[in-house]
Amino acid sequence: MLHGYAQTGDTFRRKARRLEASLRQINAKAEFVYLDGPIKLETHDIPEGTASYHHKSEHDMRAWFDLRIVRNPPTGIHRSLDLLAAVLKAQGPFDGIVAFSQGTVVGAMVASLLQGEVRRRAYEAALEQSNDILDYPESFLDIRHPPLKFALFYASRVGTGDYSAWMYHHPRIETPFCHFYGKWDPMVSYEERDAVLDRVCGGEGAMVIAHGGGHFVPTDCQSVETAYTFVRRCMLDACQGSRKDSGVGLVV
Repeated sequence: MLHGYAQTGDTFRRKARRLEASLRQINAKAEFVYLDGPIKLETHDIPEGTASYHHKSEHDMRAWFDLRIVRNPPTGIHRSLDLLAAVLKAQGPFDGIVAFSQGTVVGAMVASLLQGEVRRRAYEAALEQSNDILDYPESFLDIRHPPLKFALFYASRVGTGDYSAWMYHHPRIETPFCHFYGKWDPMVSYEERDAVLDRVCGGEGAMVIAHGGGHFVPTDCQSVETAYTFVRRCMLDACQGSRKDSGVGLVV
């Protein structure tokens, strides 16, 4: 469970309480591991004009990478991937990732890296073309964790620079994704939304869901039921060893 910028695992737990209760109907013994991003933020780290969408009132604000300094790759991204690799090794295997906003960036990278050797070959092919790319995280070189069965993302973001293209293409990420986005979300531009669909479409059975709100995790009955149905289907497909659906579904 990966929170958004200027949040914490506890913040996300409060926002996802209804979603978690619904997903527990799939497996009453399921564990939901809420993590804190490794970068501690201060009030001045919140970008101007976005304060109402972040949690400046929180005593502890965390991030997965730095937004103040525009760099490719983002400052702190390897630190976050190393943290997540350690959790996968110590507490895994995990069935899937649920993430919000900035958390979806690192979440998609984890799904990509858990493809193992095929992703390593994609990195090596990209390295032959350019040295100016995101380095393969050493913490994932010796990981023994199966690919994720699902990824449930809200207000999805993605690395859009050429430096990270090897994470998403040749081959595409196989994990099925379900993306929820708000029709009136001021934090995610149409350009970034299109980039998500291009890079983090996922395997067969991927879905894109539009809800009539903004930058938040929707907890209305329809949204929660859709998330439940998606995760349940992915778990059943994984048990059966097949994914019968194909293409990308768009539900408005």
